[in-house]
Amino acid sequence: MAAFDPDIEIMYVCRSNLVSRSQVRVIMSETYNRAKLPEAMENDLELVWSDRVSKNPKLYNGTKFRIDSVSFHGDILTLNLGVTCYKEYIGSNWSPRVGQYQTVGRQLSNNPQVHLSDPLGVGSFVLTSDNRVILLRRSVHCGEAPGLWDVPGGHAEPEELVGKKPFEEIDVSTMDSQAVTEEIFDSILREIRDEVNLPQSSLSDPEVLGIARNTTSAGRPSMEFLVRCSLTSEEVVSRYRQGSQAEADESTSIKMLPLEDAVVLKTKNPDLWGKLAPSGKGCFILYGLTNSS
Repeated sequence: MAAFDPDIEIMYVCRSNLVSRSQVRVIMSETYNRAKLPEAMENDLELVWSDRVSKNPKLYNGTKFRIDSVSFHGDILTLNLGVTCYKEYIGSNWSPRVGQYQTVGRQLSNNPQVHLSDPLGVGSFVLTSDNRVILLRRSVHCGEAPGLWDVPGGHAEPEELVGKKPFEEIDVSTMDSQAVTEEIFDSILREIRDEVNLPQSSLSDPEVLGIARNTTSAGRPSMEFLVRCSLTSEEVVSRYRQGSQAEADESTSIKMLPLEDAVVLKTKNPDLWGKLAPSGKGCFILYGLTNSS
């Protein structure tokens, strides 16, 4: 679905009502893992990863959840998930041959994403008590969108449920689906805490806005949430500037954007819009779609 920005495609949007934690159902299956490419192409993934690590040694190969598809019936949002890892993501979604991988997927499976890692990201439209939205400028050391403005976010982490192990050793069939749902929702609260230095007691339980695909990384999906913060924007900035948060090195500055400016940012402030990371654009677009008449 077009989203009025070339960096973003909408995979799913909660148009009538936002989706709460209790309305999300996860189905875990190895069939939702990335399908292997023909051998010659598959071997290239390791080369792409090695090249990226040589240029940015801070990259870390952690396990991630892979989203295959999504459906909504009644009031239940169902996520069909497998597992992947960051190395697969860099090697497939960021490969210079990714267009070929998508072509193979269309030809063999009628699915251009089937051979891509597509790890599920999480991001949040964090709204303060005085109706300001949090933006962070990403560090130049970040693996993606360095130096751009973004919403707080990251990934849900399988290792929170199964410990640190290669994703190939994870038995997806034994993973507790409810625990995965909890991890997805809990992960965005951790990201806000660790990136902005906000106590989780000041944050509302996340509500799903939808899922956006980042076309600059071959359709990598991110689930975007609305989270309300009981602190004022001044209090948020003060806590951020203490610099004691766990992931302080992932951003360099903070911006508190009035809500009335955020909802018209693309048209009223195209300069700032152009400096938003694709994930931030997806989050803002989804918020706008869920609040449109």
